[in-house]
Amino acid sequence: MTTQLDSSIGIKKESTYGTAVTVDHFPEFLSENLDWKPSYMVGKGLRPGSRVSRQERRILGKNWVEGDIEIEACTRGIGIFWEALMGAATSTMIAAGPAYQHVYTLTNTDPIPTYTIQKGIPLLGGGAVQPHTFAGMACTKGSINLPEGDVVKLRTSWNGKSVDTVTAYAAPSFIVTGQELFTYWQAVMTLGGTVVQPTGTALASGGTVVNNIRNFSMDIDNKLDTNGFTFGSGGKQGRRPALGYTEISGKFTAEFDATTYRDLFIANTAVPLTLTLTTPTLLQTGVYNTLQIVLPSVKLDGEIPKAVTDGVVTLDIGFTALDGGTVGVAPVTVVVRCQDTAP
Repeated sequence: MTTQLDSSIGIKKESTYGTAVTVDHFPEFLSENLDWKPSYMVGKGLRPGSRVSRQERRILGKNWVEGDIEIEACTRGIGIFWEALMGAATSTMIAAGPAYQHVYTLTNTDPIPTYTIQKGIPLLGGGAVQPHTFAGMACTKGSINLPEGDVVKLRTSWNGKSVDTVTAYAAPSFIVTGQELFTYWQAVMTLGGTVVQPTGTALASGGTVVNNIRNFSMDIDNKLDTNGFTFGSGGKQGRRPALGYTEISGKFTAEFDATTYRDLFIANTAVPLTLTLTTPTLLQTGVYNTLQIVLPSVKLDGEIPKAVTDGVVTLDIGFTALDGGTVGVAPVTVVVRCQDTAP
């Protein structure tokens, strides 16, 4: 017997675009809205005695799938989502604990990876889980959100080729140990100063620590071209989505205890920004579960401080991450240290 809380999400990278594979990664998720998006063509030809379009003239045209999945950023089992968002990943053992460092960067090469995603939703009343299998899924954008006093949440948006309801349900299996949440109180942010970029085994280091930050969020929009509805593809996308001109932006709230943000905003100065979250769990001597976001060049889209009658003055600071022009330095890097051997 089931309840509708027994819903699941499974995911796996495809070897052939649009050919579903058996999913084998099962995140604990907060929400999803994956859906089929059909468009129909309806004949409008006039016919004496008829004022309503006839049923045989309503024909399925373009159809695709899309939707979002939101998960909590935890230490294990979600690397496949970071890889899908960023496109490129490397994994290196850094300690025999074991501990691995996974470095995710934006890919500069088509074709991008695609995935099979299966969601299972039980029928009301304790019925069987109903599988819905989405093939050819590409991650179009993602958002990282760390509200005040909360955990990090990762929302990924997807566009895909097809859905079916006949592929067998893959019963989920979950990681039993070592899965911790990245939380607000673990966060350390730097803005400005000199940042040494991460390597395959080392975290980014340096920068000027700022201790007046209340929250943080960042969006990565891959601007994929998903318009591959070509002849011979049966109304579906006949090719993988293609890379576009990625936009990286974000925002944070800071207390106004210094003029740093105001002056950077007015001067349009580029500075590095890092956000590092470290759990208390020791993987090996000196190595902890870690999530780090590295932005070597951001410009603030902030505001001038405004007087208030309640509380303290805060600044809502937007930022745009840019390519600093240094060869070999990625405009955004996500680094994860954990026990997983691969994304």
